[in-house]
Amino acid sequence: MKIRLLLADVLFWMHFIVGAIWLGLFLVPSSLWQDKTTFHLYFTILIVAHQFLWGLILMPWTRKFRMVCLLTTPMQILRGEKISDPKNYDHSFFKELVGKNGIQIPHANSTLITFSALSLVTYQYFFLR
Repeated sequence: MKIRLLLADVLFWMHFIVGAIWLGLFLVPSSLWQDKTTFHLYFTILIVAHQFLWGLILMPWTRKFRMVCLLTTPMQILRGEKISDPKNYDHSFFKELVGKNGIQIPHANSTLITFSALSLVTYQYFFLR
């Protein structure tokens, strides 16, 4: 059981690294990296698209559509949760991260952050490069 929880923690921190890179790219000036905006757009599309697709794939088990990160499902399974458990498909990495620091936020805020980042990156790509 300890190995499973350790692997779940590894997946949790993989989430953190991907999220830090994804949001951290907003802080990298285009003068340092000419194609940053293009890379950021495609990276963001990949993140959002895989969550939509994985949410669609999980629908037979969850009976609901939710955007779900591909890392979340194995992380929650390693923690002993079933695919059909709301702790899997209603899970938000960001909500869990800030929750570990004593801050409770609604799940919708995590989705809002995702779509805000998508909107900002799209705006940067089409209007600021």
